[in-house]
Amino acid sequence: MPWVETKIQETMNNVNYIYSYVHNGAWVFDDESRELDKEPFVEGADLLLDAMSGRDKYEYIDRCAFYFAETPLPNWDVQLKMHGHDGYDGTYYKVDFPEKNVKNEGPIWLCPALLKFFDKSPQNIYVKIK
Repeated sequence: MPWVETKIQETMNNVNYIYSYVHNGAWVFDDESRELDKEPFVEGADLLLDAMSGRDKYEYIDRCAFYFAETPLPNWDVQLKMHGHDGYDGTYYKVDFPEKNVKNEGPIWLCPALLKFFDKSPQNIYVKIK
């Protein structure tokens, strides 16, 4: 009888963390382990951070920390749903943010730095604001 090897693939919820801050008027973050320094959020992602942090109402707010993962986090605050690719390595997402009564808005663009956190652009990203 031939030997048959069975592989069981576990779906792990790889939870990532970003501490973002405003630098020279732009939302940015650093992640030394991924060689990212002052990586900017642009093309709608900056407006999402304004809403997530409360900066959309209180301009003095200049920090926003959050967890994010490809699978749902308990009590997630924001869901990003893939809307398409930009033809390079960036990805467009539609936004659901129930607390702000936002449903299927956007798209926002996440730059290729996303691929430093995931092997490929996830279909969904779930965000939990810290």
